[in-house]
Amino acid sequence: MPARVLVTRPEPSASRTAAALEAAGFEAVVAPLMDHEALDWALPETRPQAVMITSAAGARLAGPAAAALHDLPALCVGEATAAAARRAGFAEAHALGGDVAALLDAAATRGFSRLLHLAGEDRTAVGMPAGIAITVRTVYRARLLPLADPGPLEAVLLYSPRSAAHFAVEWARLGRVPDLLLAALSPAVLTAAGPWARTVTAASPDEPSLLAALADAGL
Repeated sequence: MPARVLVTRPEPSASRTAAALEAAGFEAVVAPLMDHEALDWALPETRPQAVMITSAAGARLAGPAAAALHDLPALCVGEATAAAARRAGFAEAHALGGDVAALLDAAATRGFSRLLHLAGEDRTAVGMPAGIAITVRTVYRARLLPLADPGPLEAVLLYSPRSAAHFAVEWARLGRVPDLLLAALSPAVLTAAGPWARTVTAASPDEPSLLAALADAGL
């Protein structure tokens, strides 16, 4: 029997992850722990040199107002976010590292000094490189969802500190013990989940690395 793996990320990403898991020989159990709600926002008075996008949801939910920015470079965290930016209408989207710090360092190296961040409501503070000014527009919020009991599992995939902490609370609420394999996208995600009997962490913060870590766990 294939190992059953819980996919907790929001749709439409959850279905893509489930397909990748099943292609790798696992049984995917999809139970998103959050969904996304688009918010109204307005363009800044000063036009930026580039748009900063740190999640696929930021690209997907920016809405009609973002059309005025589609001629600008989109500087993205990871290739999945860059692909979402292209689908949203950005003609020029660059994957500049796997986290915000790497993106900002790359932006500074490329000479960008005025960025517009199409952001989610929950953001992680990062150090700012000298010479970069960022205008933030909150274009979506993530809402936490309860977890229905998924039945027997061998592993769970967790992608963000917020969803990892929420999963730990929901798992305990269901009366389940932390005995399944927890596969985390980053050390910060692993820390947020609290203590678990078995854990693996992606070598880099992207889904191919996360799935590789899961495959190497020998389930």
